[in-house]
Amino acid sequence: MNEYENVQLDGQLAAEKNLLLQLLLNNHTLEEVVSALSNLLDKALVFIDINFAVRSYQKQELIKKAEWHQAIANGYCSHEFIFQIVNIKDVNRSPSVNTPYHLKMEEDEEALVSPIIIRKKYAGALVLFSSEKIIDHRDHELLLLGNEILTELILKVPAYKYIRGYLNEGIMLDLIEGRDKSNPEFSKWLLESELNVNESLCILVAEKSISQNYYHERMKDSLRDEFNHIFPGSPIVFYGRQMVILGINLHENRAFKKPQVLGQFLKDHALKIGISDFFYGIELFQQYLLQAKAALRLGQRVIPEKELFSYGQFRFDHLLESVDRQKESNFENFMHQSLKQLKDYDESHKGELFKTLKALVESGNNLKNACESLHIHRNTLGYRIERIKELTQLDLSRPEILFELAYSFRIDDFLKYKA
Repeated sequence: MNEYENVQLDGQLAAEKNLLLQLLLNNHTLEEVVSALSNLLDKALVFIDINFAVRSYQKQELIKKAEWHQAIANGYCSHEFIFQIVNIKDVNRSPSVNTPYHLKMEEDEEALVSPIIIRKKYAGALVLFSSEKIIDHRDHELLLLGNEILTELILKVPAYKYIRGYLNEGIMLDLIEGRDKSNPEFSKWLLESELNVNESLCILVAEKSISQNYYHERMKDSLRDEFNHIFPGSPIVFYGRQMVILGINLHENRAFKKPQVLGQFLKDHALKIGISDFFYGIELFQQYLLQAKAALRLGQRVIPEKELFSYGQFRFDHLLESVDRQKESNFENFMHQSLKQLKDYDESHKGELFKTLKALVESGNNLKNACESLHIHRNTLGYRIERIKELTQLDLSRPEILFELAYSFRIDDFLKYKA
């Protein structure tokens, strides 16, 4: 190739790069960038996000591998196909930068992969396919530029909040897994992220109440839309079979103020959710994540018919669970002796004194509320209270006795669901 031809090719490449840059300057869509880049290179091009969802593609007919056609049809890669991809040696050796690298595939097909990297975190990849045409220097140059344009679009266009949101997800995953403590740059990323807020926070952990091994991509996007509608501005990350939500300023949230609204939403979507106490400062994330997880775990054991569990309901149960994990504890020794007396009496006389005393204690010694809870007449309650006093010699007017009975009943409940 002579010098004139080299100049012509350089001029053509410069013109093509300028065309791509105009797409960014004129605020074109991600799909339009992928389409323009694919047409310039005359090769199939697919953009996948961090969770292997297919966000855009062009010239699908030029791809040989059947699994990619299925992924494009579904809108996401299957777990089996993802497993194949991540175990390819070229993928394992790929650099953590956006520089394109070659990927050998079956059926004499080759791909050029350019990872989307934002603030040193992986956010997706552009995959350029070539079955007949050789991948050359021009492909590398234009794919890298296309990558940089897509990165800028993802950062500045609100429509791509889910892709950009994966940066927040990456930070939340670091927090969930404790990697923030070993990463010197984590504090800097956090300051630049949407998670750096000075508002009231809480952690919500949700999971499907029906048997499911994973959330596929369409389900994830659907649930994100639903939760973002209920809790706008609260980032969500999928972690195993659970969703972790960083609730921001939920004190002012309309759905949060009306638990029945949120409860109905959870019921409609077959979800259970645990909610931590409120706190300030994202550095406390792990502590309150444990609260939300404990509320969800304990709530499903103690009151499985419910969908919504706040940590305040189960703080004492969590304390008992923590003690129980450290060593074998004979909790019965810490229960007020009157509980056993009433249990024995009820068993031999087919009575309901244990249940009556529990309702009275849980109502704060309020006779009216206790009657409503037990669905009995006040005279019936009065008779049972007198019988309880005769058997146990309890003075229910003393606050310390009510406190001892309250935690004794909680221990009794804990031992029931633990069994």
